[in-house]
Amino acid sequence: MKNRVLIGILLALLIITPTRAKTFLVCVGISDYPGTEHDLRISDNDAMTIANLFNSTKDASAYVLLNKEATQSALLSNMYSMFADAKKSDSVILFFSGHGTPGSIVCYDGKLAYSHIFKILKGCKADRKIIIIDACFSGKMRNNKRQVGRYKNLNVMFFLSSRTNEPSKETTFKNSLFTLFLERGLRGGADVNDDRQITAGEIYNFVHKGVSHASSNKQHPVMWGNFDYNMPIIKW
Repeated sequence: MKNRVLIGILLALLIITPTRAKTFLVCVGISDYPGTEHDLRISDNDAMTIANLFNSTKDASAYVLLNKEATQSALLSNMYSMFADAKKSDSVILFFSGHGTPGSIVCYDGKLAYSHIFKILKGCKADRKIIIIDACFSGKMRNNKRQVGRYKNLNVMFFLSSRTNEPSKETTFKNSLFTLFLERGLRGGADVNDDRQITAGEIYNFVHKGVSHASSNKQHPVMWGNFDYNMPIIKW
C-alpha cells in the first residue's frame, strides 16, 4: 500500500512539474581556411567561448565545429541532429564566426547559402530560433529581399556583428569585438533588471553600445527578424 502511495505521489509531481526549456546550439568558428590568404586569427576562439558559456548553464547543450571540421555538410548535419531534439518551448541557436557574404556564410570548403540553414530551421519545432553571425559585412544579409521574404515567417532572430558596409573587427584579446561584448552581456552584463535572465532586447542594447563605442563608431551590430524583444536568450 505504501509503495502505491509513493508511486502516486511521484507521478503527480512529474505531471505538475513543468519541463525546463532547453537550448540547443551549434557553434562554428573558422580561423584557418585553406591556404593562408583568407585566414583569421580568433574566430575559432569565438565559437569555443560561446559554447563554453552556454554549456556552463544547466539547460544548454552545444556542439562545436572548428576550422577544417566546419564543412558545409558537417554544419548542416549537426544542425539537423541537434535541433531535431528541440521541443516547442526550447531554443535553437546557430553561432558562426568567420568569413561571410551577403547571402551566405563561408565554411571551410566554400559558401553555404542561408537558404539551406533556413530549411533546417523550418522543420524545427522550437519557438525560439536564433542566428548569430560574427563576420564582416554580415548586415548585408538584410538586403537580400528575395531570401528574407521567402523565410520571413520563420520567427527567426538574427544578430549580426556589423552593418552592410562595415567590417567586423578582431581584437588583441582572445575574441573578436562583437563576441567579446556578446559574452560579457550574456554573463550578466546586459541584465538591466537583475532577474538573472538576458532577453533579446537587453543583449542587443548592451552589445550595440559596447561595440559602437569600442570601435569609435566604425562597427554597429544589428538585430532584426520576426521575434519578441522580450524573448529570453539565456538564464545565468
